[in-house]
This record gives sequence, C-alpha cells and structure tokens, in this order.
Amino acid sequence: MVLTCVGAGLAVVHVLAPSLRIDGVTVTLLVVAAVPWLGELFRSIEVPGIGRIEFRDIERRIEAVQRTASAALVGDGPDSGAVDDTAAWDGVRQLAAEYVNVRLQQRSGQARNHRMDQIFARLVRATQRVRDFDAAALLGSQDAGLRLAAYARLYALPEPEVLSALVDAATREPLPFNQYWGLQAVGRCVDDMEAERVPPAVVRRLEDLRSRLFRAADRREIVDRVLAGVGGR
Repeated sequence: MVLTCVGAGLAVVHVLAPSLRIDGVTVTLLVVAAVPWLGELFRSIEVPGIGRIEFRDIERRIEAVQRTASAALVGDGPDSGAVDDTAAWDGVRQLAAEYVNVRLQQRSGQARNHRMDQIFARLVRATQRVRDFDAAALLGSQDAGLRLAAYARLYALPEPEVLSALVDAATREPLPFNQYWGLQAVGRCVDDMEAERVPPAVVRRLEDLRSRLFRAADRREIVDRVLAGVGGR
C-alpha cells in the first residue's frame, strides 16, 4: 500500500514536471518517510545481497539522529546572547522548571519526549549565555531540570576537565531522558580529548553501565560509541 502510494506519487510528479530530476537524496527522503509506515506492516524484510532489515532498528537510529540534530542546530555562542548573567540565569532556571513541570504533568510517551527535547534544545542555547556557568556543581543537584541544564551546557561546550564528574552523574542518573543527554555530553567531552587521556576509571564506569542497560537501546548505543572511541579499554 505504502510503496504503491509512493510510486503513484512519483508518477504524478513525473507527469506534471517531466523535466524535474528525482535524485538520490529525494529517494532517500522518501524511504525515510516510509519507514514508520512500513514498520506498521512488517517487523523486518529480507533484501537480496544485504540481508534482513529490522524496521524498528532503523526507526530508532533515525530518531537518534533527529534528536541530536535538533539540539545542535540551536547552538549559540556565549557572546551572541545576553551579557547579564542574572538575566541569563533566570532564563536557564525557567527552562529547568518548565522541564520538571512537563515531566510531572504530561503522560509518558512520544509527545512528552518531543516536548522535552525542545526544552533541552533551548537549554543548549540558554546555558551558553551564562558566562560563569558552573556545570560541575549542577551535576550533583537534586533538581532534575538543573541537572539537565548542566548536561546541555557540557553538550554545547565540552569541558574535558569535568569528564569524571560528568560520567559519575550520567551513570547514576535516575531519569532516562536526563541520562540520554548526559551520555551524549560524555561523548562530546571524549571527542574533545585524546583517547589515551580518558581515565581508565571512566571507561570502567561506562562498561559497567552498559552491562545494566538491557532495555535501553538508545543509551546503550551511545555508550558503545564512546567506548569504541577510547578503544574499549
């Protein structure tokens, strides 16, 4: 059904605009758009010469790319926003409080996750406007919104010198959403370091966390990527 609709749509476009070239990018975007619909019809499909494709796995990877891209696109340097730290901090605290309220008031699901991703993206921008942002101190906060603010700051502006504290916070983080972005921040910090400079204790904590992430494929994939970058010592 889906493939038929896509094919019919392409045929209509060809008739209406015969000179229009449908390149590889267009085809790729059509495939990406069709993945959620195909996933409803099939759990997997066998492609000759490639093997079995699991649609849920494709959806998960696309979602991960979209989430990180959304956060990266709103990145803003510390010199391009407010110069008053008091006003900048007020903005960060308001977003942190908004995040906590969304968690408490909305039912768990894709809609809530999307809303929280939007708040995180705004935190990425807002935290960069605070000149004296002490991310290390906020990592131990009891306030989930302020911890998320610390992850957002370190995601935007990695600080390798606080890597150990960040890994401690991310591996102990009780909230899956916070942990997802905490681990993303870990990956950004590690990327800014030479592999041999990453403390062995950090690697061990990540390996231990990975062994406990049985049903959290998105977070496990982040840990795998980080460990691969340091050679999985």
